[in-house]
Amino acid sequence: MSALFERERELAELDAMVVEVCAGGGRLAVVEAAAGLGKTRLLLAARDRGRAAGMRVLAARATELERDFPFALARQLFEPALAALAAPARAVLFEGAAGSARSAVEATDPDAPPAEPAADTFAVLHGLYWLTAAFAAQQPLLLAVDDAHWSDAASLDFLGFLLPRLEELPVLLVVACRRDEPGAERSLARIATDSLARRLTPHPLSPRATTALLADELEHEPEEAFAAACHEVSGGNPFLLGELARTLAAERIDPAVAQASHVRELAPERVTRTVLVRLARLSREAQAVARAVVVLGDGADGLLTAELAGLDEAVAARAADELRAAAILDRDATLRFVHPLVRTALDVELPAGERAAAHVRAVELLRARGASPQQLAAHLVATDARGARETVETLLEAGRAALSSGAPRSAIAYLTRALHEPAPEDLRVVILNSLMIAGIRAPDRTLFAALLPEVLAEMERNPSLRLRWGVKVTVWMILNGRVDGAAPLLERAIEVANAEGDVEHAFRLEAQLSLVTPRTLLATRAQLARYSAGIPPDSPCGRLLAAYESEWHAFDGTALDATEAARRALAHDGRIFVEQPEFFAPGRPVLALLLADEVRLADRAVKRALAMARQRGATPELVASWWMSSGVAWARGDLPAADADMRQALEVARLGKLRYALLPLRATLTSLLVARGELAAAEAEVEASGMSGGMPNAFVFVLWLFARGQLRFAQGRFEEAAADFETLERFAVGWGVIGAPAPPVYICVARVATALDDRERARTLADAALTRARRWGAPVLVASALRVQAATLDGSARITALEEAVAMLDRSPARLARAEALTELGAALRRARRRVDARPPLREALELARRCGAASLARRAHDELAATGERVRRYTPIGVESLTPSERRVAELAASGMTNLQIAQTRFLTVKTIETHLSSVYDKLGIRSRRQLPAALGEPAKSGVAPD
Repeated sequence: MSALFERERELAELDAMVVEVCAGGGRLAVVEAAAGLGKTRLLLAARDRGRAAGMRVLAARATELERDFPFALARQLFEPALAALAAPARAVLFEGAAGSARSAVEATDPDAPPAEPAADTFAVLHGLYWLTAAFAAQQPLLLAVDDAHWSDAASLDFLGFLLPRLEELPVLLVVACRRDEPGAERSLARIATDSLARRLTPHPLSPRATTALLADELEHEPEEAFAAACHEVSGGNPFLLGELARTLAAERIDPAVAQASHVRELAPERVTRTVLVRLARLSREAQAVARAVVVLGDGADGLLTAELAGLDEAVAARAADELRAAAILDRDATLRFVHPLVRTALDVELPAGERAAAHVRAVELLRARGASPQQLAAHLVATDARGARETVETLLEAGRAALSSGAPRSAIAYLTRALHEPAPEDLRVVILNSLMIAGIRAPDRTLFAALLPEVLAEMERNPSLRLRWGVKVTVWMILNGRVDGAAPLLERAIEVANAEGDVEHAFRLEAQLSLVTPRTLLATRAQLARYSAGIPPDSPCGRLLAAYESEWHAFDGTALDATEAARRALAHDGRIFVEQPEFFAPGRPVLALLLADEVRLADRAVKRALAMARQRGATPELVASWWMSSGVAWARGDLPAADADMRQALEVARLGKLRYALLPLRATLTSLLVARGELAAAEAEVEASGMSGGMPNAFVFVLWLFARGQLRFAQGRFEEAAADFETLERFAVGWGVIGAPAPPVYICVARVATALDDRERARTLADAALTRARRWGAPVLVASALRVQAATLDGSARITALEEAVAMLDRSPARLARAEALTELGAALRRARRRVDARPPLREALELARRCGAASLARRAHDELAATGERVRRYTPIGVESLTPSERRVAELAASGMTNLQIAQTRFLTVKTIETHLSSVYDKLGIRSRRQLPAALGEPAKSGVAPD
């Protein structure tokens, strides 16, 4: 192998990054250049430098053959290192969240029972990150990835997932690629252009370096004109120069000026064909081995290669040595071509029929060895369609395995190929079903457009599929922007279910229809309630019906009725969270409990939901659980915790690419920011979400109208707030949900009417709100209505209403609502010149508001208290109140006994970020260790607090 010429800058960059990573900071190097310019050589140099610096080096090289093999590149990186470890050491690496990565990087036993449906893609990517972190915790790590333009999509997703967290790990990621390679995944461009990337772009060699390379290869100094001709022909491409030098040596051309004209006849495209010339000069056995490696791919097993080539193992080994001597295979022990261009040159020369037949033979050999379906599928996708049932069954099994390992795009490749084998009729339904699951997990408009007609045609042929697929197909349609076609499909499916007397399927389909059809609450209730007599209460459908009933009671019933229905929905330790793993259904009973002030029951249910979601590694369920957890914290009056949980839900939704969840989550976050008094941040959310204009009549926009109306009210933009709340009221009337406790439309509109000095309308609205609140019966809503009514009253009547509001909240867990009522009561007493009486409620309000993290309310209570004549310090955030939401949540988890690693995995942060948060917490709270955290946070001490 010749020396590296004119790569001093690139090598210096790599040296610097190795030093930086060994000092603790992660780095990304992207080596990007056209074929033959030395990307692989630079990658090898990086590996050598990493080893010399004491780094653990994990390397992988993508191949065209494995483009559809799920996590092929990731498995290449980790599997050899894992296999070299004893079982206890492997178990340590897979502790916690890293366990979700096991299926992606370890070969499965073909005789083992089928795996459970795995965690979704996000959970696997999260697990791979923690596996990387676990390796890096033992010693600095270098991940070397060659030919990333041929990588499978799932592995590139992993690299992309790693990048935002890379700087906090001692990891050097070096990626060599050609971004313009046809078929390269779009995610590669995002990696190559990441802000962290240091791009190394080796250029063609200069004439001077060309002369030096030729001298090195030919062991003879070429004359200047001859070297110039070689440089002209090769364009300074090191690989082409090396091939040219081998041709010159083989043809015994003297590197003299007289031979320069002969060199110019060797155009670059002919230079690559010299590989074929060299191969033709070798033995038939060497040619057979070369063809076998083309089919089996780089790194092929020696015995398998011999069998495919039809040779004895010893003969094949000698043939491989011939290929190494002829610079066709690498000189190391692996069966690997010296350069992808060499494999390409040989692959192009293989007749299509011979290539397909060779892949068929490879499948037979691998099957006899007990290879996994995915190993077989990598070859089957390269074979010609023959209508073979065994091929379809293997591809189907491989597709299912890809889904189980969190690689839906690989599943799509295998299953689509299975469908077009063509699949026998009895397997078409199974394949189409799996393809829909893959399409839901990895939305693909091209797949959707091609496959939907086949799915619909299958449903026409087999009406029972309308029942089994109705919900799934419509979810798939919604994700691909075809909401308009979902309702007719569901309606036809409901007709089939009713005709067959299948009550449970009919109910599920009706429930799905209610999500995609604009109906009033009463119409939806009537449609779903007619199935109640035929649904066993203690069944999945029974619990789903109870979830809906809890919501209905929230609109026209009492808190007691809603609580009873919510308890039935959440029976059996929250089994509904597994039975109904969609975004909204399980949240209905939790919301009903919160509206009924049953915060402890809601908290218990949400903790169970979160535990189940983590166990299943399901991203939509994690997002829904964090969202509900935020609601519980808000209802309890812990705004920092609510903020942290809502941001956690948003982060997981972004990482999991749940775009449909982002708008409602950001709407809720905006409302939270208003409650905390962070109006500038709330305004920024409105602008960033594109929610500053008109809004359609849909659920997600109702959340935004509520949030924006609250913001405009807090900003003193009362007329704009009135417009938002009146639009919200109009939507609610159209849906038949005007009696709903939440959003409390009348309360919001009455508050704005009061601010606009429209006291008559405000009084009418406030009285109506109070009547509804008393019928509902939950203390928080009654207190809120009383506060609004008080604003329309004067003198002692106002004070009486506010005293009742405070009394309603004496035993309520809603600390923030109590702080608000106390503040208004204190302010009313002060204005009535009862300054001494005003001070106790204002002192309590100030303390509560601070503990709740409600900054604007705390300032108001502080200012009112000062106005009574009490000497108070200037308002400044102190202690717990000074913590950011993320710091507060991390501190609470640390106080509960969790280690930094456990907190990091729970919060989807890095260990270094947790350490930074805790350091800041200690500084702000004036403590030195986590053992002091419970007392500093005002919580009872926990046993088993992890050491610092």
